[in-house]
Amino acid sequence: MDTFLKEIQAHDLAPLWEVYENIVLNEPSRSEPSIIWKWTEMLPLIEKSAELVQGSHADHRVLILKNPKLDGKMATTTNILAAFQCVNPGEETSPHRHTPAATRVIIEGSGGSTFVDGKRCEMFEGDLIITPNWTWHCHKNDSSKRIIWLDVLDIPLVGSLDAVFSDMKMQPENHFPDNRAMISDDAYAGGGLVPVSNLMHVNHSPRLRYAFEDVLVAIKNTPKSDDGIQSINYTNPVDGSGILPTHDAKICSLGRNIKTATLRSTANAVCIVIKGNGYSQIGDVAHQWGPKDIFTIPHWSWATHTASSEETLLIVISDRQVMEKLGLYREEALES
Repeated sequence: MDTFLKEIQAHDLAPLWEVYENIVLNEPSRSEPSIIWKWTEMLPLIEKSAELVQGSHADHRVLILKNPKLDGKMATTTNILAAFQCVNPGEETSPHRHTPAATRVIIEGSGGSTFVDGKRCEMFEGDLIITPNWTWHCHKNDSSKRIIWLDVLDIPLVGSLDAVFSDMKMQPENHFPDNRAMISDDAYAGGGLVPVSNLMHVNHSPRLRYAFEDVLVAIKNTPKSDDGIQSINYTNPVDGSGILPTHDAKICSLGRNIKTATLRSTANAVCIVIKGNGYSQIGDVAHQWGPKDIFTIPHWSWATHTASSEETLLIVISDRQVMEKLGLYREEALES
């Protein structure tokens, strides 16, 4: 047999019977531990980047949340990369586009905008803005205060497929598309109301900005689930699907001492604390968190969250859309 194994290896073959049990597993086994980035530690570094990173580098004044448990991979969790970006008053970044898509949550902001294919999306604290695959986008801070947001991108997934393309500068022959995403977001803001249009359909939500003030109204009127939390999904207003083909997003409201059900799923997620304090148990890792902290919920890790404030708001962005489309999404609840 040893001679035969050497013979097949010489022909670039591998014996499945030798490795089958290491490939076909009973359940996922490569989930990394959860990591947290504390806002009180991040803010001084963001402020230093705003001061030191100037000129052409300011277009990408971004601090990546690089997970040290992923063996050097440029990622925050398996299929997601998150990063802090800061744009100072008066700054404007250059229009560019790329195949990785992004969801942005505004952490600090009282004006300024992201432009997506020429459409202006105002940036105020708590807003969620999407920049879909291959859309031209740039950022302009015409307010008097800096803007800081969390970028959440699918670039680890797109990179693993070797499908990253980019245009870093608009050319004269480039034009913004005329599609349904160019309709005012106000036309999509009312539940159950969708504009009738002959414009081209898009494979993402045509609503590009989800204003935090709209989200607060919706969640305050949302009934509580069995575990006492209120949750709403950010969705495509046309068909109810996720905001992007690769991203799912929701916001959860928890009252004091409310503990969520203990769940695990095959999706990877990044959680942003919008308001409040509390703690989470994610696998073997426990996190104490406060406003603007960021932590990960790796796939197939038992996770539960408990609020210690009167009102707590968490935004969770995951790759659930990908897993569902591939028929790989599973979710389990831990019986109490």
